Formats: sequence, C-alpha cells, structure tokens
Amino acid sequence: MADDPSKVKWHAINSTTAKNLTDQTATPGLVNPVESNAIPEQLKSIPGTVDFYVSSYATPIPLTSGITAGGEIALVRHDGETAKAYNYIFATSSNGLVCFSGPHVDFPLHHFATSTAVAVESLFGHPFTKGKT
Repeated sequence: MADDPSKVKWHAINSTTAKNLTDQTATPGLVNPVESNAIPEQLKSIPGTVDFYVSSYATPIPLTSGITAGGEIALVRHDGETAKAYNYIFATSSNGLVCFSGPHVDFPLHHFATSTAVAVESLFGHPFTKGKT
C-alpha cells in the first residue's frame, strides 16, 4: 500500500483548514512550521504532538485519476524519549476538494531520539513523489 497511491484512503480537509494549509505553502520547496489551524482536524488529536510542518511541490504531481498532490505535511510527536515523525500527502481531487492521506512512515527518520537534532527537511520526500518532482 505505501507506494501505490491508487490504494490509499483519502480524507477530506474542511475549506477553512484547506485555505490555511495552502496559504502556508505558497512558496514551493520551503519547509514551514505551522500552527494547528493549517492542519486537518483528524491530526490535531494525535497524543504527544509537538510540531507540524508543511511543504509544497514546485509542480503539482498527478497521483491517480482525479488526485493531484500539492505537497506534504510532517507531524512530530514525542513518546517518552522517542520522537516519532509521520508524513502525510495533501492533494486536490478532480472536484476541487483538498484531501490528505497518511500517515506514511516509510522513511529513515520515522523514529529518532528526542535529544537528537534532525533536519526537518529529512521528514519530507514521500515515495509517491520520488522521481516526479
């Protein structure tokens, strides 16, 4: 499932959050820390969350018929001495709705010590987009 966007479940993002998310990703390729108003409701209640980040692609990436990825969300939470990072893709459907999929955890820094400094850029670059950006 992880590398096949046609098998991923997509979740709608309400219009207010979608606008906040797209406003925060106006400059492609930059990683921006964001407040929870730019994050889908479903992600706000994840226990131990300490940081949210977003980044958009320079060019939208068609994933499946009717779904075009615009960027990624990274969430970091603490579980004791372990930081756990999760990656989410946000996309636009053919009917104009903004949606997201995830969590995706198939990247080297999914888990790391909370005492470790990690380049936030390393939490981005989902397998759906490899070789497409």
